[in-house]
Amino acid sequence: MNQTPPRIVLLVLITTLGFSLPFATASETDRRYSVGDRVPLLVNKVGPLNNPSETYKYFDLPFCRPDSLVIKKESLGEVLSRDRLVNALYDLKFREDKIGQILCHKKLKRDEIAKFRDAIINEYYFQMYCDDLPFWGFIGKLEEESWSLDGKGPKYYLFEHVQFNVFYNDDQVIETHAFSDPSHFVDITEDVETSVKFTYSVIWNATSIEFENRMDKYSRASLLPTHRQIHWFSFINSIVIMVLLMGLLMVLFMRHLKNDLKSLANGDEEEDKVVGWKYIHGDVFRCPPRMVLFSAILGTGTQLLTLVFFLFVLAFLGILYPYSRGALCTSLVVVYTLTSTISGYSTASFYNQFVETGWERSVLLAGFLYVGPLFVILFTLNTIAIFYGVTAALPFGTIVVILFVLTLVSFPLLAFGGAIGYHFRTKFQAPSATKRLPREIPPSAWYRKTPGQMFIGGLLPFSAIVLELHNFYASLWGYKIFTHSSVLLATFIILVILVAMLSVGLTYIQLTVEDHEWWWRSVLRGGSTAIFMFGFCVYFYAKSNMRGLLQLSFFFGYNACICYAFFLMLGTIQVSMLPWCLLTTYIMLSRMNDLSCAFGADIFLLYVPSNAMFIKYNHLRFSVL
Repeated sequence: MNQTPPRIVLLVLITTLGFSLPFATASETDRRYSVGDRVPLLVNKVGPLNNPSETYKYFDLPFCRPDSLVIKKESLGEVLSRDRLVNALYDLKFREDKIGQILCHKKLKRDEIAKFRDAIINEYYFQMYCDDLPFWGFIGKLEEESWSLDGKGPKYYLFEHVQFNVFYNDDQVIETHAFSDPSHFVDITEDVETSVKFTYSVIWNATSIEFENRMDKYSRASLLPTHRQIHWFSFINSIVIMVLLMGLLMVLFMRHLKNDLKSLANGDEEEDKVVGWKYIHGDVFRCPPRMVLFSAILGTGTQLLTLVFFLFVLAFLGILYPYSRGALCTSLVVVYTLTSTISGYSTASFYNQFVETGWERSVLLAGFLYVGPLFVILFTLNTIAIFYGVTAALPFGTIVVILFVLTLVSFPLLAFGGAIGYHFRTKFQAPSATKRLPREIPPSAWYRKTPGQMFIGGLLPFSAIVLELHNFYASLWGYKIFTHSSVLLATFIILVILVAMLSVGLTYIQLTVEDHEWWWRSVLRGGSTAIFMFGFCVYFYAKSNMRGLLQLSFFFGYNACICYAFFLMLGTIQVSMLPWCLLTTYIMLSRMNDLSCAFGADIFLLYVPSNAMFIKYNHLRFSVL
């Protein structure tokens, strides 16, 4: 079959990414300073330490502010990442030390005192950027009643001095530290107007670290021995589960296939030779019910798998790195938009194998299958964010841009891919005639039914990735920096292999009890891992210190979107990888000492939604030596 269209799409995707994402890497040429040059420092946001989604603009608290605020022009990814960068009164000049520099004198009113006191109670932090390097500090401290000297209750102290320690190499800024000096504070326990003198100091220090390595400090926490041991333990745990599952599947196949082969070899009558799965040869290739939805799921799942693949490529190329402002969100939008062609092609190519008309509905559904629920959730979260006044609220202009990209770029590419899939369609030819009426499925035990197989098919892969999943959530919803892209990729590959192997075993068990409705059950079995992932989200939230309606909504809303994406991806893997795994398994069994395999004219039918390649098979004829 001609494979030119997918290659062209892949080439266009890589080329477009190369031109659309160069901003994410640091450039040496535009960050060189002479002594006395002003180093840009921008303030970003403030928020409670335990609620990472609850962030506010820096000047929502009554800090010293310039006469005119200059809002930095941000990219789409920076806006989606909740960055709101503006100028500040801090004046940092390259290699010029400052001690006790006055920022401003401010007389705090009662309502401003209450704002600062509430921020101290909730452990607010601030975030700034110096020469595009992020740093953080706390706003104040709370002294509990048991620690106060007068015994009159807790004390609230506002830090009024910020210490900047900046490291440089030659004419470039390498590293920035900032902390609120706990020895300079003002008591704001009482609701009275208080005069505060905000000050700051800047100390410049030389370092031998090269400019291209200046982001390495953000990954040091994940390279500590304890964290490395956790990652390795997680990886070994996944490998062990995969090997054990592979051994169990081999024992299962050997045992059941031997019984079938013995029955086939010892039968005297032709009807005695029909055993197990051979009863349903006229039903197993029946067109899947609800074909429009089924094709859309396979197309969307293939698109999301391609998206994950390209994110790993960008991470290994160094485009995605810790605190690369907006790079991840921009990559998600750009890659998802461009891979709409793959979704349309996969959907139409599968749909047209069984049905000649109506593929447009399936392609259209594929365009809304993930984006539709995603927009409903994001719209709800954006409404909540606007009500609370947090930086997660998207500006109207950003919403218009996203709708513009979807309408004028994503959907045309989706339709283009669907047209290619329809043009290069091939007719599905079952190796055996499909009966007009489906065979009645006999009753079976609970563990052979859909809920039982979903539980087994989801629990085993989830148990192999749960430790690494915890690290991922700690990075996503905490302040742990995740930099082990290779470990994350290896874990994802193991997850794919486990889902594929379980697809082989559980489908074989299903067919041996003459249950021929395997299409949708394969999708549900693969996607059930995502259900366990969402269950783990509930456990993670219960064990965390996150609280409040805002954080609750964002936590479960975003995790629902992530788990739904995994449901589509893993369900697609179940259907796509099943034939390939069956082929490998049968070839391995045919090479065993006690089995020989003779293949008929039409031997293997393998369907791969991503490229619609067909290899036909009819049945296997085994004989016992």
